[in-house]
Amino acid sequence: MIFASLQSRSLCLVATLLGVSFAAGDSAFAQENDSKQRRTVPVTAGPQVESFRQLAQAADSDSKLSKKERQEREQAALDFAQEHHPALAKLLKQLRGMDQKEYGRAIRELNRVSERLSMLKQRNPRLYESQLELWKANSNATLLAARLQLSPGNDELRQQLKEALVHKRELQVRLMKEELERAKLRVERLERNLERFDEDSQVAIERQMRQLAAPDRPMKKPLEDNTDGK
Repeated sequence: MIFASLQSRSLCLVATLLGVSFAAGDSAFAQENDSKQRRTVPVTAGPQVESFRQLAQAADSDSKLSKKERQEREQAALDFAQEHHPALAKLLKQLRGMDQKEYGRAIRELNRVSERLSMLKQRNPRLYESQLELWKANSNATLLAARLQLSPGNDELRQQLKEALVHKRELQVRLMKEELERAKLRVERLERNLERFDEDSQVAIERQMRQLAAPDRPMKKPLEDNTDGK
């Protein structure tokens, strides 16, 4: 019974951390929008409140779906996990029999992950690959942490978790460097545009003056009505 309880708690931990694990997806879309450039790329332990709020909205949305639609979304989430992280898919099947509430939350989060990655793949295939790799690294670290909770004295698991965290950190650093390079290119482009804009200012002003202050053209006189009122 104690083992089953610990296992259930560790599985629930996975479901909870899945809500944090796709901060990368949000920040990936932030890179596509200049108004959100202050956000960072890597999957860090972002604000859980925001993630839980999104999951609550997703749960409300799911309640409006038909049984068939919910089953299709569940299968899509499991297929995504099976393709990109088989160990997670296996764990989710165990969670389904232990805690339906946490299982449902994990499925909703995986759906959010797969949908956002699918959109990102269409818009920016290169960034999609990086974000998928980062999500897998974070998901793997999360699972190892859950397994370590079941066997806190397992030195091999502890070493695997450390290596997984090192790998995730390396991916985060690489993605931040790539974002920095993109930012530098945007700054250089803006500086060139500003320089050209400044050089052409006088010409542009004169052209606008001619357009805006041009003398009014005389209006054509209306044709006289030669009819006699009939």
